Amino acid sequence: MATLAARSIPGPKVFPLLGWRSNLVKAFYTPFFYLPWLHKTYGNIATLAAGNLTYVVVFGPENNFKVLSNPDCFEVTKGTILERMPADSAFSRMMLRNVAMERGKEHRRLRRLMQPAFHRKMLTCYHHNMVEMTQYVLERWETQNEFELNQEMKRITLRIIIKALFGLYDERELERISTTIFQLNKAVPLALILPVNLPGTPYHQTLRLGEELEQFFLKLIEQKRSQTEATDVLAALIHAHDEDGSFLSEDELLSNTASLFLAGFETTMTSLTWVLFLLHQHPHILSDLLDELEGILQGNAPTPEQIAQMPLLDGVIKESLRLLPPGSVGARVTMTDCELEGYEIPAGTNILYSQFVTHRMPELYPEPNRFKPERWLTLKRTPYEYLPFGAGQHMCIGAGFAIYEMKIILSVLLQRYRLQFVPGTQVEPKVRMQPKYRLQVKAVPQDRRFERVPVRGRILELVDISDHEM
Repeated sequence: MATLAARSIPGPKVFPLLGWRSNLVKAFYTPFFYLPWLHKTYGNIATLAAGNLTYVVVFGPENNFKVLSNPDCFEVTKGTILERMPADSAFSRMMLRNVAMERGKEHRRLRRLMQPAFHRKMLTCYHHNMVEMTQYVLERWETQNEFELNQEMKRITLRIIIKALFGLYDERELERISTTIFQLNKAVPLALILPVNLPGTPYHQTLRLGEELEQFFLKLIEQKRSQTEATDVLAALIHAHDEDGSFLSEDELLSNTASLFLAGFETTMTSLTWVLFLLHQHPHILSDLLDELEGILQGNAPTPEQIAQMPLLDGVIKESLRLLPPGSVGARVTMTDCELEGYEIPAGTNILYSQFVTHRMPELYPEPNRFKPERWLTLKRTPYEYLPFGAGQHMCIGAGFAIYEMKIILSVLLQRYRLQFVPGTQVEPKVRMQPKYRLQVKAVPQDRRFERVPVRGRILELVDISDHEM
């Protein structure tokens, strides 16, 4: 069966020594350029190397549904980096026992225990902290002549996640952990290339930084156990229990705390950066959005009730996540022999799917490369046609938290400041959709003098910015 499928599924030719690995790098590091090419060239199913079934890539809502709604056949995969790390390492302990990585009954149990902490009613408990941390960072902008936008979004989201998750706020500790995470993100891809545990190597650094982060989270968990009236996420996880009275184990607490923290600020900061970039490249949309914000909020931070009363703000965020989703490619592994697009796929095959390609399909989204928030005033799409946070049983548990947080930050920021981008800035996304180059901006008091500042770079291949939008 595998031989027949390998002959049948199309894919690019590769050099014998590199094989599918060279195209896997392209799929994960530049998915917004490589995957659309693969789809255009080979259709809704392709291999990463002709004649090889190690990796199969599928496209479109129907395949998204098959892959994401059938865990008996398609399940989450550890990923290459976890397969190469020692099972008893701090890095593996933090990454393996969480709701994103567990399968079957264990996944369902974890999600059931954790869901109450992210219920819509709980968001109001985090509301004040989100406003307070946003305003704290914005106060600093008054004395800054110029700053890098993505780093400032990190300042806001890091503080919010620390406060909402742990109920803590320590400026020095935040900076230390922020630096550790930055170093870890930099080391992990290099550790894949050179998985050698020698001092000075990225692999060794990944293990060491994992130990540092683990100690940070274990200390937080220990402190939180003594706080009986805390209302943050970690407190909710510590006290969460199943129908049979069982609680999260120590390993599960550690892994879920770490994964929520690591995912909780990085994707949101990147998403906010692109929302602000797209708004300032579309002055008329920014003007309309500010009309909505000021009309409802009158210069104040939104209340929980007002969050749901701003349809254009909702559309702006949805449209930005459609165009530039932080998760551009996802992965599953076949647990049994399966079928996709009429092809038999053997057990153990790695399956990739693409949120980015789905979001750019013209039959789903007319003028797919245009930033058109107004489309969401009437447009309805299924979770498999629009999936910036994934779909199915493993959809991101913090999706509602992230959207709520983005709405608060944007509401406060845009009423207070107008951002000025440096003309000629080079703009291009890299891994996990983070900006490849620095996005230097100035913040001036909001005066509604909106104008598009010309930029250069490959972002212009991904977003159609037409003159008639001026």
